Amino acid sequence: MKKLFLLLLLGFSFSFAQGNYKYVVVPLKFSFFNENNKYNLNAMTKSFFEREGFEAFYDTDQFPKELAQNRCSALFVNVIENNNLFVTKINVEIKDCYNKVLLVSDLGSSREKEYQKAYVEAFRIALSSVREKLKSIEKGLSQEEIRIEDSKNTSEVQVLSEKFTAVATELGYNLVNEKSVVVFNLQKTSNTNIFTATKGVLSGILIKKNSGWFFEYYEEEKLISQKVDVKF
Repeated sequence: MKKLFLLLLLGFSFSFAQGNYKYVVVPLKFSFFNENNKYNLNAMTKSFFEREGFEAFYDTDQFPKELAQNRCSALFVNVIENNNLFVTKINVEIKDCYNKVLLVSDLGSSREKEYQKAYVEAFRIALSSVREKLKSIEKGLSQEEIRIEDSKNTSEVQVLSEKFTAVATELGYNLVNEKSVVVFNLQKTSNTNIFTATKGVLSGILIKKNSGWFFEYYEEEKLISQKVDVKF
């Protein structure tokens, strides 16, 4: 029997330009092209999000410390091409750090015969609809209910053998093991029982439950939960 664990993230705002999402990461090369910034479309996309109030970076850039330590503070842009013989067609996807699609633009299309003009027109149409979609959800949610299924897609809880000490930082905490090595980087949220967390290349949350603290993240669409022995 499947169980649903309801994690109430009270006051955990998901507003875009002025909430948890401060950054936008744009590919320097789209998957359907063979060169960087083809037709200046990547620069055009990056500039669009900068005008919308985000700090935008290419995926090849050196990220600021805050973003490097917490990928979940960023949105990630993906563009899907679906051309046919006569029409250039694209959609812009916005994803979070878990690769979850948060919104998809309206179809941007063009019948221009010249490739550069066609792509520029299609991108402008798609990005214009993204602006409206961002506005429609700008206020976000003050209370978000996340349902995590305890099913075949969910792993058993792993228990980390190391013990950690929390060392305060400007944005939250570093969790340091007994060898004085920083293993986790934590950032505070509006809920004192939840931190956004990174462990090397892994991004997720550290959440307090009845039996202690747990680092939870997704790996190939499977929820991984690790119990963390930490002293704050």
